[in-house]
Amino acid sequence: MSQLAIKGGDKAITLDQREAALWPIIDDEVVEAVVNQLKSGQISFSDTIYRFEEEFASYHGIQYALAHNNGTASIHGALFGMGVAPGDEVITPAATFWGTYMPVLSCQAIPVFCDIDPFTRCVDPADVERRVSPYTKAIIVVHMGGMPTEMDAIMEIARRHDLIVIEDCSHAHGASYKGKKVGTIGHVGCFSMQAGKLLPSGEGGILITNDLECYERAVCLGHYERISKLPDEKYHRYASTCFGYKYRITPIAAAIARVQLRHLDKRNKQRDDNVMYLMDGISECRGIDPLKPPEYIFRGYYSRPYVRYAAEELGGLPKERFIRALHAEGANVTGGAPGGSDHLTALFQERNHPAFTRPEIKREVRYEAGDLPNSENPRRDLLTIPAFPRASKALLDQYINAFWKVTENAHELVEPQQGSGSGA
Repeated sequence: MSQLAIKGGDKAITLDQREAALWPIIDDEVVEAVVNQLKSGQISFSDTIYRFEEEFASYHGIQYALAHNNGTASIHGALFGMGVAPGDEVITPAATFWGTYMPVLSCQAIPVFCDIDPFTRCVDPADVERRVSPYTKAIIVVHMGGMPTEMDAIMEIARRHDLIVIEDCSHAHGASYKGKKVGTIGHVGCFSMQAGKLLPSGEGGILITNDLECYERAVCLGHYERISKLPDEKYHRYASTCFGYKYRITPIAAAIARVQLRHLDKRNKQRDDNVMYLMDGISECRGIDPLKPPEYIFRGYYSRPYVRYAAEELGGLPKERFIRALHAEGANVTGGAPGGSDHLTALFQERNHPAFTRPEIKREVRYEAGDLPNSENPRRDLLTIPAFPRASKALLDQYINAFWKVTENAHELVEPQQGSGSGA
């Protein structure tokens, strides 16, 4: 191997990576859809929204889809739609974006936080089971980073305890678990379409369900203009006010989403092909263990894939120094799993949200340090590699060469009597 770049040698990665990493993809097809929507003059409400919902429901093989202005609103709609009420408990991860669990408080229900798997960062079914109480109404799972949760175990828990399962699929559009698309396994699936997501519309969200009652209640929550058209006339009396929220998506976002949906599977496959090629190419490097999904899972790569780093196989080279050497070679790698768990934030420590102060709720769910060890203390032996939306084989080969170059010359980077720096 040639001299390491961090020691003055030439970089292993010389190709321009900007085009390979560019996201979202805003091409002529997207521009045309937006311009046509603008020219229609329908920029507040349009049949474009209905067409997108029909196409999204058809893509998933589901009866009902309801588009929202963002993914957080879609989760609120799902909770309200499934009848989550004041005082109910909802089991949810805390190591996620707040849009997953804050709608629980909006329903005057109580989040009960569960721990996660340290490698997938999806909810740990065994810990979910431990959190079930007589007050539990629902479970929210997050397919974190595009990795589907182990849904067989979750659905079995839900069946035994008669619980609702809501899938937060905001990272996982088009991902599948044992042949089933995420969002179709639980009772409701919710998706964000923010600009960085796998199906980006700028801003937007959508829920899908086969439960007509859930769909109609979600309409009543925040889609006043649709209420008078619902099949069940008992809801028509709420048409003038709905339940106080305005959650509809803008037609321009729906127009963008329709285009992005047409290309979703192809672009997901491109990412997956790139990730698998890169993982296969570095899998024999000393100290590197790419964490591939099991064969029954097709992952969507909203977040980068993890690689486990074994410093002891590279003479105790600290992960941070290993990453600096890869950066010098031109590799865009990062230090691993994000830290922190939101159950320790001010809102839950101070308990100053109205949901916590209802006088009829006699019990107290506490949020304490040490409750969620995997969430609070992410593994320190992980690093990430890119999930390029579109990368040439030449660029991927340069990445593979960079890993081989650094691992084969790792002895040059080890300082005398340096600690191992790995560990969980």
